[in-house]
Amino acid sequence: MLLSSSVWRGNARWWFSGGLLAGGVTSGLVAVVVGSLFRPVITPIVAVVLIVALLLAVAAQEVGLFTLSLPQNARQVPQSIIQDGEQIGALQFGFEMGTGVRTFMTSGLPHVLLLCVLLLAGWPTALLSGLAFGAGRAWMTLSRLWHGDVVAWDMALAERDRFIRVVLAGAATVVVIPILIAAAEM
Repeated sequence: MLLSSSVWRGNARWWFSGGLLAGGVTSGLVAVVVGSLFRPVITPIVAVVLIVALLLAVAAQEVGLFTLSLPQNARQVPQSIIQDGEQIGALQFGFEMGTGVRTFMTSGLPHVLLLCVLLLAGWPTALLSGLAFGAGRAWMTLSRLWHGDVVAWDMALAERDRFIRVVLAGAATVVVIPILIAAAEM
């Protein structure tokens, strides 16, 4: 797997993590700008209904009730990014992965966050949401690398995948509910 290859020698993992954070922030800011086109014409109640519908569909997928195909660019990062040099390649790879539009998405939960930002968020919330998305991707990758035995880490993740998905779907619901209540009271 690319994330455990020799490309991560030296400080490339920090460049990669910085790219993830920058990519996440960029996506959050783009989402709030695009959302500014929708927010004036979509009432808060309609926004809440759309977000709840997506949250329920994604949560049902996460707990295994059905398979949902959400938009994603399901491609691997090209080898040329790695060959561009340790820091620049890692930064570019991280940025592309941090935007959420270049590589695989293993969960639909970020789509719920994106819809919340598009329909409800202002600049500070969009910035924080993008930063949280990038940080989540960095945490996952770095925890795998820091574990040392990436094969054991992968096996442990596979064994606990369903439990982790249920916990994350529940956590996303807990986070989104107060946002939706506040939006409905607007």
